[in-house]
Amino acid sequence: MNRTWIALSWLSIAAAVVAAALWFQHDGGQARAATERFGPKEAQVTIEDGNIKAVHLTSSRFMWQFRADQAPVEVWGYNNQIPGPTLRFKAGDKVRIYYKNELAEASSVHWHGLVVPNSMDGVAPLTQPPVMPGETFVYEFTIPNTPGTFMYHAHMNDMEQVAMGLSGAFIVDPRDGGTGRYTQDRIVLLNNIQGHYLINGKEFPNVDPWLVKTGDLIRVRMINISPIEVHPMHFHGHFTKEIARDGTSLPDGASGARVENTVLVAPGQTVDVEVRMNAPGRGAWIFHCHVLSHVMGPDPKSLNIAVANGGMIIPVVYTDSVNIADLQKLLGDAIASIQPKAGVVPAAGAAASAHAH
Repeated sequence: MNRTWIALSWLSIAAAVVAAALWFQHDGGQARAATERFGPKEAQVTIEDGNIKAVHLTSSRFMWQFRADQAPVEVWGYNNQIPGPTLRFKAGDKVRIYYKNELAEASSVHWHGLVVPNSMDGVAPLTQPPVMPGETFVYEFTIPNTPGTFMYHAHMNDMEQVAMGLSGAFIVDPRDGGTGRYTQDRIVLLNNIQGHYLINGKEFPNVDPWLVKTGDLIRVRMINISPIEVHPMHFHGHFTKEIARDGTSLPDGASGARVENTVLVAPGQTVDVEVRMNAPGRGAWIFHCHVLSHVMGPDPKSLNIAVANGGMIIPVVYTDSVNIADLQKLLGDAIASIQPKAGVVPAAGAAASAHAH
């Protein structure tokens, strides 16, 4: 389930999300809350030949807006979205992925971290022919029994194609559906496109906020597809516990399971953590990259949080806070403040230049 933080009433969005925060299913007569999933839009899946799950990916150039006060810029992506659609399957699924190339150059798709047949690994021209403009290549394989967080991305002219946006999340769920112990399951795909530091394709304050309640247990799947940048992700007011790295789960109590509030995610790496929503005073907190140039806005001295800040910042708001109305107004006013005035075209590259501080 994906939430979009748009420039309307922040109060109405909060109310809608809180209203939908829990739905119940019955298991043996006992009601339990189902895990909500958040992140980039998931790919549409159809069934072919009885049991093969099929999806379509098309790479192309299109215009994308990272933040409301910036002009859209050209990006390269899958299915006209940044990041590309999340591919979500279960271990053991047979999948068929139709990849169509509408770029002006050859490309291929690599399933990063997944062990698949060599001919399906997507490294053209080594393991397959390059997919030329206008051509379609069909990838077909069985999802390995390695539940976890992975990614996919272009694997030709990598420094341009990946850096322009050709990537997405690839999630493998356990065959049995897992334990269901998490209240929310969130994908955080970290990227840098043309100097814009992004979470799920957007810059703060247009990054989707997290709306939580005291006691929630959240799984956070961090994926770094930035070409060269590391991202130490710092969570104010909370400690995180590492539960998986590069798609490999760490058993409860494992000696390598780190408890920390700043998690380093290297390029090409995925790190999963769990975090209990138990911050003192509830209120609003932030989760952000601690490379400070990755979180600067157009005017760092501004008293408006949406102007002083940008890039890789996620607001985390407790909906059971006593001051929730004040928080909604503060964030709603910040969003409204960066909306272009009628007849005014947003400046191109404003936030990107700010990140050069």
